[in-house]
Amino acid sequence: MNTINLRRRSLLILIICSILFASMTAMASYPKTFNDTQGREITLDKAVERIVTRSPDEARIVIALGYGDKLVGGEQATKSCLCPMTFDNTTEGCKSCYETIIDGRMPDLPEVSTRYDIYYEKIAALKPDIIFCGNLKDAEAFEDKIGCPVVVLGGQGWNFGDDGYYNSIRVAGKALDAEDKADELIAFAKGKVDMIKSVTDGMKPEEMPKVYFASRGAGNAFYDPKEGRDFTRTEPKYDPLTMAGGINIASEINGSTINVALEQIIAWNPDYIFISNSDAGNNTGLDFIKSSPELASINAIKNGNVYNCFYPHCRGTPPDRNLLNMMYMAKMLHPDEFKDLDLEKEGNEIFKAFLGVDGVFTEYADYLVWPREYLDSLK
Repeated sequence: MNTINLRRRSLLILIICSILFASMTAMASYPKTFNDTQGREITLDKAVERIVTRSPDEARIVIALGYGDKLVGGEQATKSCLCPMTFDNTTEGCKSCYETIIDGRMPDLPEVSTRYDIYYEKIAALKPDIIFCGNLKDAEAFEDKIGCPVVVLGGQGWNFGDDGYYNSIRVAGKALDAEDKADELIAFAKGKVDMIKSVTDGMKPEEMPKVYFASRGAGNAFYDPKEGRDFTRTEPKYDPLTMAGGINIASEINGSTINVALEQIIAWNPDYIFISNSDAGNNTGLDFIKSSPELASINAIKNGNVYNCFYPHCRGTPPDRNLLNMMYMAKMLHPDEFKDLDLEKEGNEIFKAFLGVDGVFTEYADYLVWPREYLDSLK
């Protein structure tokens, strides 16, 4: 009996020492200093417990790194962008995801900003330990008005490179003591990219079709004067398209997110046209472009190669949807080479990696309708 008690006491002492050592190690790691994506030196005096994000993109990274339980406030569209929903209508879209993500707290997550406005007093009342944002202007305003550490993550969710989105993940990992998880997430994304590029990197130029990518859809015909965008808005640099084995016909134009003349699109004469679509069951933009007499001479129109694709924006540039576009475009442009790629399986894996919820792509495909129709056509 004495021997047993001695062993128990020894085990208890060992456990207590381990806890104390872990606590001392954690304490010893603070304050800590690192640089954000803008090269700004950030100092944290303690471990992060309360997080506010400026846009859905930053919230997505926080959740992907396992810190969704510490998210106390976000931008208005966070509720409709992370789990794809109809904006300002949480009854339409990936409702199961919406009700499950961040332990069911999404419906009640405080909205601390909108597309145009930031509610500084509301943020201050939440007492954040850190604020993640996407640009220097917001960072300077937060530091001036709130006073807590502010980290610029930046990085477009379709720039899958070490100087792009992967760097955003790394910086967030440093801030949250989640470097290992950040490395895992980067490796996951790289694995999906490599799956496609291992096939397309070896293609000759003549094997790669010319593509026009209408990144803002075609919901209001060729051009929407209110928003300054529509079918004639495109992206000169869109990694998912080039990785998928397509030639972006706008790639020689300088700048990002540009409007081009309709006559220029006709002169380019693309082999394929992809039209971004975020409206459930709405194919009016696709139908308009396919039946437009102004575009009748384009090869893509004549050969029936005009398709919907996933919307690459949502108050930011969601990496999950852009990885989906890469895979979907690869299947559309090179159906023989990617006939065995299971888009639904891959899509669910991608959303699970970023949101921590199962079956999101299945729900998303049903919500948008056209992806489900496409998947059913493959059976």
